[in-house]
Amino acid sequence: MAPIGKTLLFLAAMTSSAMAEHVRVVFSAGDFSTISGPDGGSSQSGHYSGFAIVRDNGDAIYNNGNPDDHSPCYSTGGGRTFTIEGDCWASPRTFHCEADFAGHPKTCEVKDQNGNSLGTGEGQTDTTFIGISIGQDASCVVEFDTDDVQGNSCPVDDGNGPLHVTSG
Repeated sequence: MAPIGKTLLFLAAMTSSAMAEHVRVVFSAGDFSTISGPDGGSSQSGHYSGFAIVRDNGDAIYNNGNPDDHSPCYSTGGGRTFTIEGDCWASPRTFHCEADFAGHPKTCEVKDQNGNSLGTGEGQTDTTFIGISIGQDASCVVEFDTDDVQGNSCPVDDGNGPLHVTSG
């Protein structure tokens, strides 16, 4: 085959292949605590957890603080592992997060259906002291490319999004 024919064949194969979309997986957690003031008011505290899969432009294609009604990160049993599948990629993805004792993400990872790592992350925690209170925000981020079989980007999560937890 002539060089120009090989080039055209290569270009045709490239245009028909799937387009990958770059996304970030964000595991997050935080908490705050205050002590009562001199007037004897009550102490306050709170905690949140989060899990989102976000496009480069900031749109969330999956956003749920408690996937399958569980915290996205565990501090026991080696962490939490769960699987998400749907219209955004051809095969399920496995998500793993291990938290420290306070529930802040320590390590995180995304794997393909064969158990191959698509990316890992290390948790970061920010502690803020404000007078008689303390707040902590923590996150662990993994970046990876989808294997979008239609070449279309994954739709934004509208509460009934294209992705769902299937195990974990």
